[in-house]
Amino acid sequence: MSTHIGPRLRTMRLAREMTLDVLASSAGLHKAYLSRVERGLKAPSIATVLRLADALDVPVAELFGERLPADAVRITRAQPGEATAPLGQAAGTLAAFIARPGPEFSDDGLAGHSGEELLYVLDGIIEIRFADRGVVLDKGDSVQFAGTLPHQLRRIGEPPAAALVVVSRERKARGSAPGPR
Repeated sequence: MSTHIGPRLRTMRLAREMTLDVLASSAGLHKAYLSRVERGLKAPSIATVLRLADALDVPVAELFGERLPADAVRITRAQPGEATAPLGQAAGTLAAFIARPGPEFSDDGLAGHSGEELLYVLDGIIEIRFADRGVVLDKGDSVQFAGTLPHQLRRIGEPPAAALVVVSRERKARGSAPGPR
C-alpha cells in the first residue's frame, strides 16, 4: 500500500475542517497513528483505507487520487460568437489571480488545496491535469472543481497562455481562533 495517501488524506481532512481527533474517532483509529499516516511514515492497510474513506465520505479511489466523481470537474465552453463564457459561481471568500503556466507540468506533482477553484482561460491553450484525466481548455473556456482534487497546469504550444484563477474558501466565524490543523 502506498504511503502517498498521507498528504491527500491530510488535504481532504483539512478541507472538511476536521481535526486529527475527529477523523481518528470517526474511523476508529488512534490519533498518533493517523498523524503518522498523514506524514507518510506509515502505510495504512486496506481495511484502514476503507474506514478513512467512509469517515471522509469519499470513494476509496479518490483517496489514492486514481478516480474522480463524474461531476467533480465542471467545464463551461465558450460559445461561438461570444467573447466570454459565463463563469461558475463560488461561495465564501475569494482569492483571484492570473496564472501564466509554462510549457511543462511542475516537477512538484499534482497538488490540491482547500475550497473551490475556478479557472477561466484568458489567452492561449491550457491543459489542466487531474489524477485520472487531463482537460484541454481554449480561450474563453472555464473549469470549476473542488480544490482538494490534486491538479496541475501547463500551456499547450508556444504562444503564452493566461488564466484567471479564482479560489473560494469558507469564511471563518468572526472572533474565533482558527481550528487545529
